Amino acid sequence: MEDEPCTVVLSVLETVAAAERGDPVDLPPLSDTVDPEALNDLFRERAGERASPTVTFEYCGYEVTVEGSDAVTAEPTTAATEAEAGPSPGTDAVEGPFAD
Repeated sequence: MEDEPCTVVLSVLETVAAAERGDPVDLPPLSDTVDPEALNDLFRERAGERASPTVTFEYCGYEVTVEGSDAVTAEPTTAATEAEAGPSPGTDAVEGPFAD
């Protein structure tokens, strides 16, 4: 059996790379986060199956949600968003005791 030309794993890598404005080959291995073969198997179409599942996981600072090979979204995680935004208003960027 040949591999499908468009897999969920490929869609995940392309979606995150687009969010990063980079190339999928520059991303860290997806296998450090999720089992790529299991992810592809989970979303492989099977005759008589009612509905595909939804899977959400964190990868490269994004919350990735997969609802099928053509339904992959990547939203920055809260930690990544806060890091980019910097300190909250009214807080100092430096932590530690203050001099009197």
